[in-house]
Amino acid sequence: MAFKKIISDAFEQLGETVKDSAKSSVKQIGETLSPWDMIRNSFSEGDKTPENASTKSKLKELQGNGGGASPLNFEALGKSYEKQDNMKLESMKQRLFQMVKNEDTRSIQRKDQKIAEKKQVEGQEIAEQKRRAEEQRRYNSQSAAPEGKSGRGTALSGKKKRKPTEPQPAETKPGGGKQ
Repeated sequence: MAFKKIISDAFEQLGETVKDSAKSSVKQIGETLSPWDMIRNSFSEGDKTPENASTKSKLKELQGNGGGASPLNFEALGKSYEKQDNMKLESMKQRLFQMVKNEDTRSIQRKDQKIAEKKQVEGQEIAEQKRRAEEQRRYNSQSAAPEGKSGRGTALSGKKKRKPTEPQPAETKPGGGKQ
């Protein structure tokens, strides 16, 4: 749950950041070009002198039709930047969504793998217990240990010989042959 909340918070912060940056970039461009407005205003106040009239005509040439440049349309520029930012935001959202989706599938795979490993370990333990029980049963059936009162004996009774269950091989001493 906390992971999903962190992701949604990240999306919100990302969206707010992009919107703020788009708005601030348009404002900065407007402020950068505002000195022209200040110059224009200063010339319009002093139109009475012939010097100001000539500089005003030069300014018109630079700004408008005579200079070969078109005036800036800040609204269209702002919309263009906002459109680009929205496209970037959408691509970032898709990328983040894919990252989250991939992480979810990885976590599910890890969980399934842990469950499978746990089942395998339990199966091995059960098989080992069965094997040990079978070994113990075989060992108990092979040993001819006496059972009941007759097999117990007492402290004064002495040792009882056990009969071997399998025939023993003949003993040979090394170096006992001809030389």
